[in-house]
Amino acid sequence: MNSFMSDFYQYWPEWWPRLAEAAKMTAKLSSAGFALALLVGAILVAMIRGGNPVLRFAANFFIQFVRTVPLLALLLALYFALPPLGITLPGFWAGVLGLGLHGAAYVAEILRGGLQSLHRGQREAALSVGLAPRQVFLHVVFPQALRVMLAPLVNTYVALLKDSSLCALIATDELMLVARAMSSEYFLPLHIFLLVGVFYFAIAFPLSMLSRVLEQRLSRGRRVMGAT
Repeated sequence: MNSFMSDFYQYWPEWWPRLAEAAKMTAKLSSAGFALALLVGAILVAMIRGGNPVLRFAANFFIQFVRTVPLLALLLALYFALPPLGITLPGFWAGVLGLGLHGAAYVAEILRGGLQSLHRGQREAALSVGLAPRQVFLHVVFPQALRVMLAPLVNTYVALLKDSSLCALIATDELMLVARAMSSEYFLPLHIFLLVGVFYFAIAFPLSMLSRVLEQRLSRGRRVMGAT
């Protein structure tokens, strides 16, 4: 045990800067992927809720297809299958695109469920008092739907954060790739991957707790409104 801990003390000054930089890359990768997932997910929901049956079918097909395809297969396809077509993406942007497209399918379901959770009578009542459809969505529908969607969206980001470790297989300098390189360099894989787990925990655990707190508070608010 003393030898195990002494290795940490010996190499910590060398490991910390590299792992901290890799953690920043992981945060950037997952944040950019989640931002893309929000954008594409919102577009998919707009297509589903629109009146065009072709767009509705295309959006539903995309959601079902992406949810059945492993994220790793999607990442490898973006990184290795696109260059023969004349499209070459760096590992970082291939990871962002893969995480974004994969997450968009789940974000779209969260957004659609949140919007459908509101009773149609609220929208009809808002229209009856003279509000335009855009005003109804911005001031009546969306603020209430956000209460339903917020906690699941935070959980989706946490899931993308953990899934970003797969981007190590497409040469993205995130935590897992750097840890693999360091374990080959120092021959101390247990020490290094234990530290990597601590880094992931330090990033994901506060977000998971935030999601739990939001879910409890917002659901309590919904119960109060339902009781009134």
